[in-house]
Amino acid sequence: MNAKEYNMKQTILSQIDVYEGEVKMPKFFEINRAELKADILESYINQNVKSNNHLDFASMDYNLPFSRSLDMLKTYIVEHIKLHYGFNFIQLESFGNILNTNEQSFSRTMTNPIDLLHSPDYTTIYGVDVQPDSSSLVIEYNDNRRVNNKKLFKIKNNCYIIFPSILRSFITANTSSKQNIFLTMNFERLG
Repeated sequence: MNAKEYNMKQTILSQIDVYEGEVKMPKFFEINRAELKADILESYINQNVKSNNHLDFASMDYNLPFSRSLDMLKTYIVEHIKLHYGFNFIQLESFGNILNTNEQSFSRTMTNPIDLLHSPDYTTIYGVDVQPDSSSLVIEYNDNRRVNNKKLFKIKNNCYIIFPSILRSFITANTSSKQNIFLTMNFERLG
């Protein structure tokens, strides 16, 4: 017998939604990842970071100038989410990260617990120049009493992972002999 035969009703109060995929642009309109990489590397060389406090997680987040490629990627994500999932995103910020051999990112959330109203709802990690099978995104989450769960997502070039900003996450150690370069975008969800 199924739940309908028992007159049982299910109401889902909350869920953890993660979206991932490859950015598929029309021919001749592809995202210029070389431009994104150059912008991130320039900020890295000039130490153009979000925070100069070495104890702040943002001390390894490199500011990005506006670029056509960055705007195209943002537009792709916003339109893709709206078309396929029916809600709107507004981009709040974007920054680059570079992991050298054996480096990993901090485990952190993108929200500010003191100012949740102005914190992002969703974070996107995009592979700008990532060596194959060398880094993954780990998302930490709780499922009721089952706490401290972790889900691993491979990070690939020209692919994205979108997840709730309130979740702790980190990028695993770079196992390649080259730098891995990532782009992070934070969004507010409307509707």
